[in-house]
Amino acid sequence: MKSKVLALACILTLGIFPAFAQEMLKDTVTMKEVVVTGTRTARNLKEIPSRVTVVNTDIMESSPVLMVDDALRFVPGINVSRSSGIFSQRPMVTLRGLSGDEQSRTLVLMNGVPINTSDEGGVNWNRINPYDIDHIEIAKGPGSALYGNNAMGGVINIITKKPQKPQEIYGGISYGTFNTKRQDLSVRVRTEKGYYGSVSQYFLKSDGFNSVPDSDRTAYDIKSSLEEIGISAKAGFDQSKWFKWELQYDVFRDKRGEGYQIYAPEGCYRNFNTDLVRGLLKGGDEKTHYDFSAYYQMEHYYDINENMKKSGYTRYDVNSFRKEQGAILNFTRELTKDNTLTAGTEYKLGSIEGGDYYQTSPYDTVYNEGKIQTIGGYLQDEHALLDNKIKIIAGLRFDQVSFMDGKYTSTSPWKTIPELKDHTWTELSPRLGLRFNFIPEVSTYLSYTHGFRASILDDLTRTGWMWVGPKYANPELGPESMNNYELGIDFFPVEKLKITTSAYYSLGKDFLYYVSTGDSLYGRPIFRRENVTNVTVKGAEIEASYEIGNNLNVLAGYNYCDSKIGEFTKRPDLEKKSLKYVPKHSVSASLFWKNKIVNVTLRGMYKGEQYSNDANTSKIDAYTTFDLQLSKTLYENFIVSLDVQDLFDNEHLETSTSLSPGRLITGRVAFKF
Repeated sequence: MKSKVLALACILTLGIFPAFAQEMLKDTVTMKEVVVTGTRTARNLKEIPSRVTVVNTDIMESSPVLMVDDALRFVPGINVSRSSGIFSQRPMVTLRGLSGDEQSRTLVLMNGVPINTSDEGGVNWNRINPYDIDHIEIAKGPGSALYGNNAMGGVINIITKKPQKPQEIYGGISYGTFNTKRQDLSVRVRTEKGYYGSVSQYFLKSDGFNSVPDSDRTAYDIKSSLEEIGISAKAGFDQSKWFKWELQYDVFRDKRGEGYQIYAPEGCYRNFNTDLVRGLLKGGDEKTHYDFSAYYQMEHYYDINENMKKSGYTRYDVNSFRKEQGAILNFTRELTKDNTLTAGTEYKLGSIEGGDYYQTSPYDTVYNEGKIQTIGGYLQDEHALLDNKIKIIAGLRFDQVSFMDGKYTSTSPWKTIPELKDHTWTELSPRLGLRFNFIPEVSTYLSYTHGFRASILDDLTRTGWMWVGPKYANPELGPESMNNYELGIDFFPVEKLKITTSAYYSLGKDFLYYVSTGDSLYGRPIFRRENVTNVTVKGAEIEASYEIGNNLNVLAGYNYCDSKIGEFTKRPDLEKKSLKYVPKHSVSASLFWKNKIVNVTLRGMYKGEQYSNDANTSKIDAYTTFDLQLSKTLYENFIVSLDVQDLFDNEHLETSTSLSPGRLITGRVAFKF
């Protein structure tokens, strides 16, 4: 372990303490990227008074990436939990220290529309095709002033590729460890009249591995296999001034073995079959712009779960339908050359209809329904002063969140089933930020942002089994909120070297947390989600980039985060305890070298120790991993590559029970025309 940490430190030293760059390799210093996630308007990074990171297609293609979140692991402030590598059932990607097992505190958008489920707040990262991504915009810190619910930790916006040429074809096949096979094909077309279309498809299959550590393995533990296919179709028209449009339809089907088998013919497995439909209408002139998006997403979640304990054999099947639908209207008007006004409205309705169907005694059927509706409106005012040397952004959003139509039935054995009542909550989310650009070498910002999150439907409606064990529904849960205060500096000491730092302090109120009720079921304590009085999060990030030459870039980063429960009147024994699955320290470093013989990418990451339980009595050890890519372009159109994840085969735990797969070697051949 010491040698690996030393090697990572050497990469950091090469770059004179550079941190992971968020821009394209050829444009790492100028910060000319235009992003929309931070303000809902097209703005350069130096105009935004907050920390926004961009992961471009250059970074994606130059990295040994098997899944989208593989590239996000190297961004300071992001915590990725993919405990079993590509075989993980539900990876978590969280921002700014808000508990690594709670995806719902980070809002994830796909081409501007939310893809978090209202039922359990998660995002199926497995269904996002890394070869179909143009770039990813990451707005760190509370973003509820623009995006409302779920944006308490920040916003991740995934932008897929749009046809730019009359004809584009991309294809690839790969083979790797555990008999892992992947096939990709993308076709994009564009006409002179402005019509365009694309179809992207991939297929992934693997025999898998046994993720249970040897010391805990039983006769029932088997390999965690997977098989999945994804198709994304897009059509649009963009040569009209006021009526540009785009339609998108995504289909995802999978079967992911959980690595456990007793009597079920195929063992325990899950499906996250998903359909997404999105429509966009937009237009404008030099001063006015509007965009209107509507979407519908349905995830059919199916799970076969069997277990053998001292009390005997149990099996239950889960069959749930998670639906999301909504519309977003955004309007921007440039009032003067120094003043821009942005306003918009949003409607979202999420629902769940599902049940746990027990196939063994007591043959219980647990069924739950519920809906959560969000109606929001926002206003943002941007001012530029002293020839853009000062940028001021002030914003305010109002949200009304309603829980309705809750229904729960069970044939017992639960002792207490709470009455599901309709509730409505309101929230005001302000924002104020200032950006200062007085000299070219230094840019600074100050900001205050507010975020909030309403409870997930699962905690409001369903009494049953969760990852913590048995739990009661709590329809009385109120939303949690957070106030964030932040200072950031961007520093350009010499040409081609950029260093950015951010420091923040966040105070959370009514934080949602699982608490033991004192009841038990089959000898296990029953939990219920409660509102913690307050939590505090203190953090700092440094990220930089250094272009040593035209073909050599060194990138790296450091993140510090201290997240603790403050006051908790119902559980004073948990006060001053750290939130679980939040590493206090993490370091990343990367080297990209393009040359005539073979392109080389080496990326390393250190992730500090984390607590794995609320009482902070159990820890997950720190670990260091390195990833390597060797690639070569042949005859201008063909690319061959060798990707190695976890180069030194450092098997490690990211949760208390699942072991990482260790070294993964993948060979790939691709073509572009």
